[in-house]
Amino acid sequence: MNVVNHDSKARRYTLPIKFKDQSGNLVDVISVDVLEVAAGGTANVTARSNRNLTGTVTAEVSKAVRY
Repeated sequence: MNVVNHDSKARRYTLPIKFKDQSGNLVDVISVDVLEVAAGGTANVTARSNRNLTGTVTAEVSKAVRY
């Protein structure tokens, strides 16, 4: 996924990620820290579950925290 910093200075982000199965059931939750995104820049990050997820799984960012 891409994290876009629309601010005029570099920012860090924490992204809570919810993994859901094809029925919409919650199967895992993780947190991804993005160390720094330059002002006006974009960072590409990968969210990985530490569980063995099978079938069709989707990832959803519930709410990003910028600091």
